[in-house]
Amino acid sequence: MPALETINLHPTTHQPSSLKSHVYDVICLGSGWAGRVLAARVVQGGLTALIVENELIGGDCPFWACVPSKAILRPSEVLEAAKTVGGARERVERGKGVDVEAVWQRRDMYTAGWDDTKVLVPMVEQSGVEVVRGMGTIVGTRKVKVEAWKGDAVELEARHAVAVCTGSEVVFPDVPGLKEAKPWTPREATSASVLPEHLVIMGGGVVGCEMATAYSSFGAKVTLVSSTAEILPRIDAEAGRMVRENLTSRSVVFYLSTNITAVKREPRGGVQVTLSNGEVVSAAELLVAAGRKPRTGDVGLETLGLATDGTPIAVNESLCVTSVPGNWLYAVGDVNGRALMTHMSKYQGRIAGNAIVARAKGRSVEQDQSAAWDNFSATADHVAVPQVVFTDPIVASVGLTSAAAKAAGRSVREIAVPFMIVGSVLHADGYTGWAQWIVDPASNTLLGATFVGRDVADLLHASTVAIAAGVTLDRLVHAVPCFPTMTEVYLTLIDAAGM
Repeated sequence: MPALETINLHPTTHQPSSLKSHVYDVICLGSGWAGRVLAARVVQGGLTALIVENELIGGDCPFWACVPSKAILRPSEVLEAAKTVGGARERVERGKGVDVEAVWQRRDMYTAGWDDTKVLVPMVEQSGVEVVRGMGTIVGTRKVKVEAWKGDAVELEARHAVAVCTGSEVVFPDVPGLKEAKPWTPREATSASVLPEHLVIMGGGVVGCEMATAYSSFGAKVTLVSSTAEILPRIDAEAGRMVRENLTSRSVVFYLSTNITAVKREPRGGVQVTLSNGEVVSAAELLVAAGRKPRTGDVGLETLGLATDGTPIAVNESLCVTSVPGNWLYAVGDVNGRALMTHMSKYQGRIAGNAIVARAKGRSVEQDQSAAWDNFSATADHVAVPQVVFTDPIVASVGLTSAAAKAAGRSVREIAVPFMIVGSVLHADGYTGWAQWIVDPASNTLLGATFVGRDVADLLHASTVAIAAGVTLDRLVHAVPCFPTMTEVYLTLIDAAGM
């Protein structure tokens, strides 16, 4: 790939002067999944839609986040899987890891070389949505000003709605010397073509742990520093422990309950990282993966009395900003802080799109707000958010953890079992894994589920469906898993529940 600083984030196509109209039914600020799904949805409903994007069409996901990160994680996952099956492991050359250059090339293919005109722009336009490049700023009620990166500007009007879909941005902790050292962000980590000999990672969340998995598989020395007592703190502690122990076996060094207190870029290019325990770690690069916050600056929210400091934009269940009169402003995806994941942004885009079309056709969506799980309510944001962490082992979870349920004052029953099924034994020699259900004892329904192990990602959706549908364990007894597959872990959970 080209050096990060040479990637053209502001192509000259789709300038404001090329717009055929200055009035659209719906204007979306941001072209990530939230904006693209919402815009396509309203077009399907008979409205017109325009997407305003200041960088590459598609947002972070296809170029800097989900797609490139999974592209660089998958080769090691496959190689390690082959080593766990007799008959295959004998064909895997011992002592060799992944071909890092080939991994970069594969990643470059899936990012289309950071050229949005190859896939993303045609995809949006084929959905019937128009695109304009430039900084979109709200300047009044249903009015948006678009300024090209280097060029013209235009003021546009939305007949029905403006949707803020600007996503999130990296949080830089207030650490002396951190910004001055110009550390890596997830963008550099997922787009790099040079392997650092030693990478220090600040943050033990999903991004930090996935990048520790990837870069250790490439042969780099990895040190991960987390202020939390265990990695992956938003998921069950047992899952974090299993991931940490496996990464430790791959020589990843962990500093838990530890902060980085100072950073210094050395003259020769490396970094010195001072820890709260007094140790100083020298490395080639430092990756900041300490969280993200809604991207609310430079959007014009101050003109509507809304915060621009990264505070999530408060919305109702249809993703409408009710503090702004008129039901015309929506905040969809990461920017509302409800569930910062790509698939939830897609989900919210559908819900908000449904609400906008309904309101445009004169339907009173407010009457439906008391009804959870309807077409205008993003109910899953609260109770059924699934997530897969592509570490080794993989962690797949949905809904509440035991700790989160108890913190919310819920009475819970925890059911946890190891993978001791024929399906897992056949899947990999010496397979180890762990599964957990969090059950509401009053209704006997699932509140949460976690699976840890190789290739467990596709086990998650059944639990997600059960939570969303309110299926009782009594009924789940009759959902019979096939023999001999990994899904038999559901039978193990049912047995452990005494059903």
